[in-house]
Amino acid sequence: MGDFDAAGGYEDGGGLFAGGGGESESTQTGGGPPPGSGSASGTSSGSGGGVVSEDVNIPAAPEAQDPYTRFAYLCGDGCTPGGEPTECSSDGDAGTGTGTGLPAAQTLHCQLVLDDGDAIPSCRPAGRFEAGGPCHSGADCAAGLGCVAADGEGGVCRQYCCGHVESCAAGTYCDERPMAESVVEASAPVPIPVCVPAMNCELLNDSVCPTGLTCTIVREDGTTSCVVPGEGRTGEQCPCAPGFVCSMLTNQCKQLCRIDSRAQDCGAGAKCQGGSAIYPAGFGVCVSTS
Repeated sequence: MGDFDAAGGYEDGGGLFAGGGGESESTQTGGGPPPGSGSASGTSSGSGGGVVSEDVNIPAAPEAQDPYTRFAYLCGDGCTPGGEPTECSSDGDAGTGTGTGLPAAQTLHCQLVLDDGDAIPSCRPAGRFEAGGPCHSGADCAAGLGCVAADGEGGVCRQYCCGHVESCAAGTYCDERPMAESVVEASAPVPIPVCVPAMNCELLNDSVCPTGLTCTIVREDGTTSCVVPGEGRTGEQCPCAPGFVCSMLTNQCKQLCRIDSRAQDCGAGAKCQGGSAIYPAGFGVCVSTS
């Protein structure tokens, strides 16, 4: 007997499937919600079913051991950006081990700073702008937020997600974005993990997305957004091509489909199988009937 597929049933090969890349900051609409934590709930509803899928549409980083912390390697060693405030104190810099020279009463938080072309965690004063606010660097953003590039000059404050990718506030998801200051000061943009607003698009309908992007699942609660597609197709490594999703367990792509007797998305010898809260109502993935 094959391994259990949380999309509903047993399947040889095992694993759950969900794939894709990131969305550019220019495609986002409005400022994100205030920083928060816990599993989010997007506007796309699950199709029901009693088994929770591990599918999300964002692939693990190369050599990542835990896909849920796959962006941690972008956050350096030391204090954790967006982590517990107790990591930083006024008498030193927990991120780099060097003193800050700040007054004893100064409140510090861990943020990523640009250092010789790299993002380095460092305990610095918190800025005044909340999520969605304007910034030129992380120094402008409130505790737990970093500054990432946006259209035009400067950037926008976004919640860090250096730890668990599902820690983002409702309506957002964890992805890489270039540090705002790196776009201006470094030889190449330096990516950092932040929570970006989801677009809540319709699966298998890329006409609703900006040119070059594809609609796919980006969170375990079924939240969808328009992202940069990859090339992976059924059984291939993520990131995935349009119409496919990437498994958090296997890092392989599987085909999305409509659970509709009129649809023939899966072709001969396969059927569209839902039964998991990860998929919006009326959608599932193709499984073999042989």
